[in-house]
Parts: sequence; structure tokens; C-alpha cells
Amino acid sequence: MNAHVLATPRTAISIGPWDELSDLARLAPTFHNTQPFRIRPLNSRLAQILMLRDRMLPVEDAGNLYVLSSFGIFAETLERAGRHFGLEVKVIPDPYLEPAEIESGSGPMVLGRVEVTGRCAPEEQRRVLEARRTSRLPYEDRLVDSRALEEFGRIAASHGHRFESFNDPKIVRDILKRNIGAVLENNLKSGVLEELRHWIRIADTPDTGDGLWSDLMNQPRWETRLALKYPRLLLLPGISSIARRKYLSTQAGTRHVALLRGPFTAWLDLIGAGRMLMQLWLSMTRRGVYMLPFGSMVTNAGCHRYLRERFSAEDIWFVLRFGYSAMPPKAPRLESVLWGEEPHSLSYSAFPVRGRRRRAYSSV
Repeated sequence: MNAHVLATPRTAISIGPWDELSDLARLAPTFHNTQPFRIRPLNSRLAQILMLRDRMLPVEDAGNLYVLSSFGIFAETLERAGRHFGLEVKVIPDPYLEPAEIESGSGPMVLGRVEVTGRCAPEEQRRVLEARRTSRLPYEDRLVDSRALEEFGRIAASHGHRFESFNDPKIVRDILKRNIGAVLENNLKSGVLEELRHWIRIADTPDTGDGLWSDLMNQPRWETRLALKYPRLLLLPGISSIARRKYLSTQAGTRHVALLRGPFTAWLDLIGAGRMLMQLWLSMTRRGVYMLPFGSMVTNAGCHRYLRERFSAEDIWFVLRFGYSAMPPKAPRLESVLWGEEPHSLSYSAFPVRGRRRRAYSSV
């Protein structure tokens, strides 16, 4: 699959509730909006969850930690989709997967299965899933309600993580400045830049699609083109200063930054982190709070070292700014995340294979 072109959805199996469930599951956010997960129905109550390996980010996401934590986001969203339609849905990850051993490639792989286990009282989920967005806009210059901060902390703690927020202007300013430094430095690395070019879209944002669109990034198209084509121009003293100031102007009004801390190495820990992040994001959405993840701060070695030393913490895996803003534009999603029968077939049935260990990360 060419990452430059929107994938044409394959004909999916029209059985059971999978069309409805996948229509909400596709709203799950993913790193760089790569949308690598697919649902492959096996029957009306059982499906496999696949990951398309050509939608991974092997250079920037070393060890596959963030793409696999996004599986937790997808699982949380899929189970919420079930409740929306009055179905008890359970996502069961393959217990044998080893994150660092997954190699990017062209074939899909099985990450787990999803089962419809029964019925329940319908619980509205569509409104909050559709309202959840990333805001790269300036924020309103006011503090988030303390009760909201307490709720965010409880959500993180319920999964064994910590939500640590800061509103000290010096800390906020320092994080914002270091984030733009990490963004510029990462974009100068040829491997990261080449990977990023696959996902940057410089055009009008469509209703359906994938990747990062220039309008959504709150950045003029000419600047985006210039940064992608001539990234070293941003090292020149005058241009560098202008670029930094301009970027920081898009984050005016930011009163809060936050760290997420907790286990973020083993497969099941990554899933738990992703589930927690989605619950946190939806809690923010219900309270009218938006966030912007600072992914470059944790994928940049120097900046991550600064975070560990500055906050005396070895387990920081997510950095964000958050607050109140105007409603940001909506990122597009692919029309479908259903995987059809053809042209691929699986070489084994839905896991687990009882009584023996199986390598789950071979392509299907």
C-alpha cells in the first residue's frame, strides 16, 4: 500500500454488527493519523484486529511503542462503539507479541481479536467520539477547572499512571520552547524527515483520508513545503528565530502542560497506556478541554533526557499542552477500517493457540 495515496477499502464481510462498529472505531486517533488498524470479521461474533505494517513509523517510533499503544486507543474506542449499539464487545490482545521484534513491511499482522459477547443497554458514544479533536490553535488564557484536573488525575491513576500538570508560567514556557526545538531537530534527521513526508498532505483537508494536513496543523502551506524541501534553512539564525516565534504564536494562551508517567515498554502495558489516554482524551472532550500532544519531545533523545532530569522521572512517555480553545477542524478518517476476505487469507485461525507459544508478528 502506498502511503501517499488513500487506500481503497476492500470488500468486507457483510455479517453481524461489524459495519456499524467499525464506523465508530475508525474515529480512534493514531500517531500522525496513520490509521494502521483493521477489523477482519470471521463470523457475526468474532473478528481479528490487524495492523498494516506499511503504516508503521519505524524510524521515529523506535521499538514500535507508540503505534502499539495506539492499539489500546483503538481497543477502547471499539469497545465503546459496542456499548453505543447495545453490544458487549471485548478486545483480547495476542499475549505473545513482542513490540521490538515487529518489523515494518508490506503485509498485515494479527494483533488480537474482538468478540461480541452479549447485549447491554445502549450508551451514547458517537457524540463524544466525533467531538474529540486535537487543537493546534491558540488557547484561551485561563486555567482549567480544578475539578477537571482532579478527574484527569484519577483516570491516569486507575491505570497505574500519573497525570502531572503544571501551570507555572516558567515551566509552561520552557516546555513550549523545547518542543519546537525538538520538532526542528527531528525534522533535520533524514530518516525521520523521509518518513514524515509520506504522511504530510499539503492541500485542502478532505472529508475522508489519512495523514497530517497542512490546514489542520495551523501552518501556511508555503511554510510546510519549505520545511519539507529545505529543512536546513531553519538552521540559519534569522530564519530559525522567525520560525520559532511563529510556531510559538500558534500556542499563545497556553496555561497548562502535562506529563503522563507510567509503564510503557511491555506489550500489555502499552495497551493499558493507550486505553488510559483515550479515556483521558474523552474526559477532556466532555469538559470542553482540548489537548495537543508533543510527540517530538519523547522521540527526541536529547529532549527526553531533559525531561527525565528536569522532573526527576524515568517513566515519562507523553507530554501535552491542554486548555480551552475554539473548536479546531476535524482530522479526516478513512471511509472504512474493515478488511475483506480478498486478496489475503490468514495462515492460522484466531489466536490463542492453546498449549504452545506462537510468534504472532509474522505477516498474514
